[in-house]
Amino acid sequence: MIAESKPRRFLPEVQSLRAVAVLLVVAYHLEPRMVPGGFVGVDVFFAISGFLITGHLLREVRKTGRIDLPGFWAARVRRILPAAFAVILAVLAATMAFLPATQWKTVGTAALASAFSVENWVLAADAVDYLAADAEPTALQHFWSLGVEEQFYLIWPLLVLLAVWLARARPRAGARDRVGRRETTGGLPRTTLLLVFGTVILASLAYSMVLVNSGNPAAYFITPARVWEMAAGGLLALLLAPPEPGLAARGARWLVVPGVRTALAWGGFGAIAAAAFGFDGGTPFPGLSAALPVAGTLAVILAGQTSGALAPQKLLELPAVQWVGNVSYSLYLWHWPALTFFLFFAGREPGPAQSIGLLVLSLLLAWASYRWIETPVRTFAPLAVSNWRALGAGAAALVLVAALAVAPGTLAEREIVAQERAVATLLASPPPGFGAASVPAGAPAYLEGVRQIVPVPAEAEYDLPDLGECVQKPKSPITVECEKGAADGTLTIALVGDSHASHWYRAMEATAKQHGWTVLTYLKNSCPFSATKRTAEKDGGISCHQANKDTLKRILARGDVDAVVSGHWSGATFEKGAAQGFANYWGQLEDAGIKVYPIFDTPRPGLKAYARDCVVQHPEELRSCGAPESKAFEANDFTLAAAKLERRVGVLDFTDQFCADGFCPAVIGNVLVYRDKHHISDTYMRTLAPVFGDRLEDQLRADGLMDTER
Repeated sequence: MIAESKPRRFLPEVQSLRAVAVLLVVAYHLEPRMVPGGFVGVDVFFAISGFLITGHLLREVRKTGRIDLPGFWAARVRRILPAAFAVILAVLAATMAFLPATQWKTVGTAALASAFSVENWVLAADAVDYLAADAEPTALQHFWSLGVEEQFYLIWPLLVLLAVWLARARPRAGARDRVGRRETTGGLPRTTLLLVFGTVILASLAYSMVLVNSGNPAAYFITPARVWEMAAGGLLALLLAPPEPGLAARGARWLVVPGVRTALAWGGFGAIAAAAFGFDGGTPFPGLSAALPVAGTLAVILAGQTSGALAPQKLLELPAVQWVGNVSYSLYLWHWPALTFFLFFAGREPGPAQSIGLLVLSLLLAWASYRWIETPVRTFAPLAVSNWRALGAGAAALVLVAALAVAPGTLAEREIVAQERAVATLLASPPPGFGAASVPAGAPAYLEGVRQIVPVPAEAEYDLPDLGECVQKPKSPITVECEKGAADGTLTIALVGDSHASHWYRAMEATAKQHGWTVLTYLKNSCPFSATKRTAEKDGGISCHQANKDTLKRILARGDVDAVVSGHWSGATFEKGAAQGFANYWGQLEDAGIKVYPIFDTPRPGLKAYARDCVVQHPEELRSCGAPESKAFEANDFTLAAAKLERRVGVLDFTDQFCADGFCPAVIGNVLVYRDKHHISDTYMRTLAPVFGDRLEDQLRADGLMDTER
């Protein structure tokens, strides 16, 4: 075992680690280019928490032979909930005061999840949901890490108790600990605890590595993939636990060698720095990569108090460093809401001056929170003297915060219901020029005398074709073939591509219904129909290449496909030869007598935020929610370049149905064009169907697939 010569009650090196951790996270959020791997600050926090919490539990077991679970959880309530609930309530109030109603429900859901410490699971679900993955982060998104820690606090003492029970329940009294002595009921069952902790670490780390290697984005958030980091801190606490009376400590002699502690401490900080400045968003994480900041953190803790001319102790004990360590929890809580509200009001990332201002503001909020919320509640005598009273107060506060978290969504829902009634009336008898029909008149936002936007902006994200399993998820190994329309149509046309092909489905469906065609769909989110791999496929996040090859093979093998309409998001990035990849597949189809009609991609609003939020916030200034045509399109749409390589295809370009007079509005003829940041709403596609049908028919006639007479 490893032991300090004399246990210390206060560990300044741990406070300094807290300061480092929170400053890394804050710097990463404010200026990610300066600290591209600053997200590892969270891992430093995890390791610290595991060490401190486990040390507390082990001391209690050693002293009393048991764990006072109500007392343990009451301490967590007094320490964690007051500042956390204050931030949640502040965000709810600011949301309803400043943010558009389209965001109220989302923020309310995040507040509810944060209050119940499950925000990490909500984010994990969103991360694997293609339609939610592009969602704007809420001001409470950072509560995911608190959720992981609080779930750890709930389970970990039970595991320690289980280890104690197992050690005492064993009939063989000869079980021996690491120094060869029998485990006693009055001390720590070290061998059993070592086995339990080690099993948790190995199982969790292995699970994390599997998820990361498979490209599953949920790995970043879910507790089973993160708990090993806290368990590693717990293992160090076990190894540093004082020996039982009468037993000599072994294995710690090297720590008293001059300079070893200093080297270990600097090495630990160096490992954290290497991760913070060497990692970035492309680093497979957490998985094995997280071992670097975790090991660095544990090395600093293991080094303990250092001394000598080169020792970091004096630096670590600087008042400023210790102060940041003291307020680190509140600083973590407040900095993210400050940044997200800045982003909303400014509409852009902060520059250096704004980042400094946000840092100062966050520090002031953290100081106020620590001074008037954290400390007073933690030391409030009526709660400090009674664990059950503290737990009861925590439960009451949770109910109150949960009730208030529901309020924004409830209020927004009432407004949505009223708007949906107006929408139903409007759709029952659409006025002339509704949606795309108003483009010839200059694409006005509102029709005369009508101010209702369709779909209801707060519900726009759900305004998409209901294709179910016919649209496969990015990681699916296959692309499903679905048959729609007439069973034995006069023509069989396939719609192929990613989500930007999917958003043309409604226009294709209307055209096929009009002519009695059969429509086949081969749709897979994030997977353009190309022989060239997407760069995102390297990390396993998507699976397109083989699925695309299978799609091509199935279309060619059917023998009844007359034409293929292909669409893709022009923001996708590819390995070398992107245009050639599209031309390759188009050429094989053309060689088989199947005509190919690629669609030039649609524009996107000129905002980082959602157009649906903008139109609610600026109903009389809707032009501010659109974009000049010169800036509305992605720079790397390979459609035209590929068409030059395979000249037999007929490109369908509908730019003039989204832009007029050099501008691409977010609302045309009372219809919201975009359901999110770059997908077209189903409602607008329905209004565009006549133009889509006319242009596709013209191509089919030119290629001899339809009669020349209309």
